[in-house]
Amino acid sequence: MDGNSWIGLVLEALRDPRRNGQRIAAWPMSDQTLAEALLLVSVLAILGVHGVLLLGGGPAWPDFLSPLMLTAVQVGVMVLLAGVMLVAGRVFSGTGDFRGALRIMVWLQALLVVLQVIQLAAIVILPPLAPMISLLALGAMGWTASGLVAGLHGFRSIGLTFLGMIGTFIALVLTVSIMIAPFVPMPQ
Repeated sequence: MDGNSWIGLVLEALRDPRRNGQRIAAWPMSDQTLAEALLLVSVLAILGVHGVLLLGGGPAWPDFLSPLMLTAVQVGVMVLLAGVMLVAGRVFSGTGDFRGALRIMVWLQALLVVLQVIQLAAIVILPPLAPMISLLALGAMGWTASGLVAGLHGFRSIGLTFLGMIGTFIALVLTVSIMIAPFVPMPQ
């Protein structure tokens, strides 16, 4: 693929994320290439977060978290979220598979890296507009993520997919909270 093809895919993700999700989920890609892409976008995401923190005047990551550990956590979270995406989609009669869900997660992370580069540029070039660009990016990612998941599972409605994602997120947070509650000390 050349640069124009990648730019076309990014623009399609914003204009027609459902179609983009179908295309990305069905991409012919070996398991090794998928693993390498997962590792690459994870490293780029960690570097992007570090860059935003440094340029934004915030603290760098804590000393006890090495970049290697952060990358491992990022990879683990992406694999876990791909599993959640698969299971939640199947609950609503979705037709996606795990490899497709992992491709979607890698692609979504790649899109987030592009947004991080835009945010870094905004911090350097137009610091007063950086917060507004971040809010617009958040909205665009909600739309795009919902469409990608809809494309993966063959859902027709991006709006209902978004509501399903919100419901899944709430259920996941509640489940994890209930699971860790016995291990959290009570205030005295």
